[in-house]
Amino acid sequence: MKTIQESWSQDGYLDIPNFWAWDLKSNTFSISDNVNAVLALPSQTINSLDTLKKRLFSVDSKWLEIDYIKEFTHHKDYFERKIRLYNVENKFQFFQINGYVVARDEKHNATQIKGTFTHFSYLVEHPEIVPKAPHQASEFESIIAGIEAGIWNWDLQFDTIWWSSKFYQLLGYNNDEIPSSFNTFFNTILHQDDKDKVEQLLWEHLYQRKPYKLEVRLLTKEGEYKWFQTSGQAIWDTEGKPVKMAGSIIDINEKVNNRISVLKSEFLLNESSKLARIGAWEVDLKTRKVSWSDSTKAIHEFPVEMAIPSLEEAFQYYPEQSRELIAKAFDETVITGKVFDINCEFITHLQNIIWVRVIGSPLFDAQNNIIGVRGVIKDIHEEKQKELFLQESLKIIHEQNKKLLNFAHIVSHNLRSHTGNLEMISNLIEECNSEQEQNLLLDNVQQISKQLSETIAQLNEVLIIQSQVQQPKVSIHFEEVFQKVKNQLQDELALSKANIEANFEACEDVLYIPAYLESIFFNLLANAIQFRKLEIQPLITISTKIENHKTVLEIKDNGVGIDLEKYKFKLFGMHNTFHKNTSGKGFGLFLIKNQLDLMGSEIEVISQEHIGTTFKITF
Repeated sequence: MKTIQESWSQDGYLDIPNFWAWDLKSNTFSISDNVNAVLALPSQTINSLDTLKKRLFSVDSKWLEIDYIKEFTHHKDYFERKIRLYNVENKFQFFQINGYVVARDEKHNATQIKGTFTHFSYLVEHPEIVPKAPHQASEFESIIAGIEAGIWNWDLQFDTIWWSSKFYQLLGYNNDEIPSSFNTFFNTILHQDDKDKVEQLLWEHLYQRKPYKLEVRLLTKEGEYKWFQTSGQAIWDTEGKPVKMAGSIIDINEKVNNRISVLKSEFLLNESSKLARIGAWEVDLKTRKVSWSDSTKAIHEFPVEMAIPSLEEAFQYYPEQSRELIAKAFDETVITGKVFDINCEFITHLQNIIWVRVIGSPLFDAQNNIIGVRGVIKDIHEEKQKELFLQESLKIIHEQNKKLLNFAHIVSHNLRSHTGNLEMISNLIEECNSEQEQNLLLDNVQQISKQLSETIAQLNEVLIIQSQVQQPKVSIHFEEVFQKVKNQLQDELALSKANIEANFEACEDVLYIPAYLESIFFNLLANAIQFRKLEIQPLITISTKIENHKTVLEIKDNGVGIDLEKYKFKLFGMHNTFHKNTSGKGFGLFLIKNQLDLMGSEIEVISQEHIGTTFKITF
């Protein structure tokens, strides 16, 4: 079966320089190579419908849509249309398409169309030889002369355009100083980046009858682009074909530049707000409507697509204590007009707790009535954390200074006591008259030396504790530490027949310094064994739990207990003992407290004489 080109070539049609043919049934399109020569394109650049459309001005594309051609030719055998094709320099060349229906199917639909195309750019370039459209009357000229807009009138049949004097003037030209044509407008004075939207909107207006109004940049005589608003309205014939279009251009350069400047300022303000984490808010007291800036939403971690909460809902982002503070300050501003400035905790939409600074001031109407409250909210979490850290550091330094002073007093007291005793005995030895007295005093020297050695060892242990705080924290299993300490105390446990019940299921491990945790276990278990009631079997219960997202260790015994009313403030002092007839030296609890303080942990004691004691440690 022959192709449409072969079939028509035999008929001699393709010998005609300006011939085209279209088989609508198979959508096969052929066109003479002469169109490429006219457009100064290489041979066969345009050789099909698709390649033709690539060079076609989009406004004219409807004339080459197969569905439109089928509908249009259903009751017509002949048609003509004007199209614009881009040449090798991307300038318009104007052609008239003439088409003839040569075959139809049983439903009278056109199946084959043949025709010619005629290049008539010369007529466009020399409009003086084209029949003129009726010229605007002098009265009309007078009317538009006083309008601050350039008027244009486009004859779509002949592609001729008339520009008013003001049109030229707005672009900085004298009348007729540049050709008044669509080609001049589109390819010379229209900004390159605005061409696509002009094409699109023109097509939508001419063929979908959508409004034609947009902002474009046009090149002035001075060589700079200025912003104009252009609008227009087409006239259609009885067949729905656009035949004329008229419109205007208005200089909006200052307005657009101001708008761009405002948008730039808003952008810089928004970016600055984002970087500074500052947002704006406003409450209309009449409607109770709340307004938030984008930065305010960001601080709230609030979804952009959700509606802004009501005033009552907005207050719910503050914890109870902060909410009472903010609500009271807000109400006071509404009543008295007093500005408020509050730092408080805040709960974001994603349930993150942060610190914010909230400032609010009243809004007044013309009668000086308060009609709203406006303010800012600033994320100060990082600054607050630094402040709290500094306060905590100062607190720790203060506590450390107290401990160092206390330690110095202890060292001074204990060593002075021992050295004083040694000095006194030395003097007595020198005064002794008998060897028996000297031997007795020498025994005392040995006892004092032993006590001095113990004191120095204890003080050294305190210094070791201070140095161990620099060691890294590691994950420690409570059970492993418990078993290790239990083995160390096995003789004491066997002698006391103490029963220990340990359960670490609620929290099996903790991030801590191993030496500290072992010391805490050892001293508390040793105390529980040492201060047991002799008449009953000792019972020591050890357990863990989670309270307020923190790990808690509890060690409970049924021993002799402590009179907390009497010894509460001496409980963790060095060499403080609370029971008679015991060998306790009052050093274990002092050691534990130092270790816990260095780690920022807390210890709570619940005790009653003759009932028992519970130590609760929060890590």
